[in-house]
Amino acid sequence: MRTAVLLLCSVMFRQVAFSASLLASGASTTGPFSGFTPLIYKHVVTNVGNAYNSDTGFFTAPVKGAYHFEFYCTAVGGHTAVVLVKNGGRTFAFAEGQYNDFGTGSSGITLVLEVGDVVSINLWPTSVMFDNQNHHSTFSGHLLFTM
Repeated sequence: MRTAVLLLCSVMFRQVAFSASLLASGASTTGPFSGFTPLIYKHVVTNVGNAYNSDTGFFTAPVKGAYHFEFYCTAVGGHTAVVLVKNGGRTFAFAEGQYNDFGTGSSGITLVLEVGDVVSINLWPTSVMFDNQNHHSTFSGHLLFTM
């Protein structure tokens, strides 16, 4: 009985949160690419529950629930456009055009995810993303509640 209660509590009160920026060090522009390309956010600040994979750029839902995601984008001397992808399908997109200086923007979405659902940020074809030691371009998410 005690084991069942502990297991139930670990599922009901599961803690999932991550935050990562595009580059671990240095300054660089990523892209452009010819097709939609998943971005791999290498500088992981937080990864409670280990649901974000910094080798693939994919967040995989460990429990069914409502999750909130945010992404921040920066471009220098070009345009940036990204899309949040759930299980291969596009959900929210963001675009910013700035050809003389820094262009920035952000967006967020709350999604109901099943166990194993995958969320990522994809760079739009011909777009670029900039990051440096100040971590301008980030991807974050957390579990709001289980269902």
